[in-house]
Amino acid sequence: MKKTIAILTNFKEFVHGYSLTGIVKDQAKMLSRYGHKVLLYVSKGYHGEDIPGDFEIVKKIPDAHLIDYRKKSALTEEHAKIAEETGRVLAGEFEEGKVDICFTHDFVFTGWNLPFGLGVQQASKRYQKVHWLHWIHSVPTAWFDWWKHADYGPKHRLVFPNSLTRRQVADQFHCRAEDIRIIPHIKDLRTFWDFGEDTCTFIDDYPLTMQAQFVLVYPASSDRLRAKGVQDIIQVMAKIKERKKSIMIIIANQWATGTQPRQDIEQFKKASKQLGLEYGREFIFTSEWGKKYPQWNYENGLPQKMLRELFLCSNLFIFPTREESFGLVGPEAALCGVLPMFNKSLLCQFEVMGMTGLYADFGSYQNVFKPESPDNYYTGLALILLERMRNNEALAAKTFVRRVYNYDALYKNIYEPIFTECEMW
Repeated sequence: MKKTIAILTNFKEFVHGYSLTGIVKDQAKMLSRYGHKVLLYVSKGYHGEDIPGDFEIVKKIPDAHLIDYRKKSALTEEHAKIAEETGRVLAGEFEEGKVDICFTHDFVFTGWNLPFGLGVQQASKRYQKVHWLHWIHSVPTAWFDWWKHADYGPKHRLVFPNSLTRRQVADQFHCRAEDIRIIPHIKDLRTFWDFGEDTCTFIDDYPLTMQAQFVLVYPASSDRLRAKGVQDIIQVMAKIKERKKSIMIIIANQWATGTQPRQDIEQFKKASKQLGLEYGREFIFTSEWGKKYPQWNYENGLPQKMLRELFLCSNLFIFPTREESFGLVGPEAALCGVLPMFNKSLLCQFEVMGMTGLYADFGSYQNVFKPESPDNYYTGLALILLERMRNNEALAAKTFVRRVYNYDALYKNIYEPIFTECEMW
């Protein structure tokens, strides 16, 4: 069941250089993306920009000139009143049925936010049906006398972004490790690179673009699919899949309106099925996706921005083209950070790519190449790519972050289970 979720901050604006504001925006966008009603609370003195997203900005957190407290006893009379006002505001806002879960960000942690943390305690005592998740964004290396988890009540849990420091956080807040939930931060390609609506829709339609271990994007004109070696790409990727790896092949094809190109596409779809690939899930021609969206009309090719964004999702590029004088897509893919395999049979590729990357024979107008056993040959190429990918630290890191820290993986694997567990507190 979808929940109403409050996110508490005392922001007066979303400062681009302040990492916490980005964390909060990503969290609000992710939760609203999955159908929750999200209330993002900010200071009454908020004067920042309107943040695009399907969530409501609520300007009700009391405004105050803050102090970096070291002891609770040092709380000024003014800030004691801020704590009381915060408690009253939150209790009123969280009346029965209005809010199910509330995230706070550093309210229970920093001295700057002590009045708001005390206000949360008061609100929690007045209204006890909300489940609270309190983010701590830095390692608690000191100790302050308000770091007491028990002061908040049974429906409160702390949140920390890594498990290795969990015990230290528990010790500093006088609680059990079981009282701390580990939630990594979101770092999603779609927001980090400011992907367009068309690319985001494509990823929604084909989630393996974000989730697969091996993602390959290959621009090719629809009337030259065979000369571009699409059949070789399908063969190699099928062999990678046979090794229990998840894959995604995106053929960014242009000019798919003629009879012959459409027939060729159908033949490639049949060939991929025979090799064990699932067309429409782990293999797609973008011309066919483009038919679904008249507002973009990309049947004749993707715009450069969307192609670039898809390239940024990829980590592998195989270029078995047989007839090129240069081959622009090779350098383009390389600029987006991929493991490249170029056609050894096409001699210009050595010059164009500066002798960098991997090379394998695929045949060309210059050199005929026919392996004795195509099955063994493609298996060998797949194994080479698997080993090179495993030992390439940059690509391994890129692939890990893409797959693990995106909206969808974090929500389905972490947020949603925690929300379900809240009902047991």
